[in-house]
Amino acid sequence: AKRRCMRKRFIEKSRVAGVESKYWAQRYRLWSLFDEGVEMDNEGWYSVTPEIISEHMAYRSRNCAIVVDAFVGCGGNAIQFALFSHLVIAIDIDPNKLNLARKNA
Repeated sequence: AKRRCMRKRFIEKSRVAGVESKYWAQRYRLWSLFDEGVEMDNEGWYSVTPEIISEHMAYRSRNCAIVVDAFVGCGGNAIQFALFSHLVIAIDIDPNKLNLARKNA
């Protein structure tokens, strides 16, 4: 019981401010390389597609020469599309989200 309590304190201390615990607990489902410097804004925590789903979508569209991600957000889908496609066009109305997607790529 003591070890469990210490682990919980460590997780809480390392959380990003303003992120609900249910999203923080799923961070590795959203990005397998979360600890490698993934950056997200508050909206990104609940709008990013889990990595396994975006990987499946990218695999299904692997024969497409060009893929357009019209709502790139922090880049979860665009990154997976880039691994399977030749060209990805990432579009978003918010320049801050485009910067996040660029950093996460």
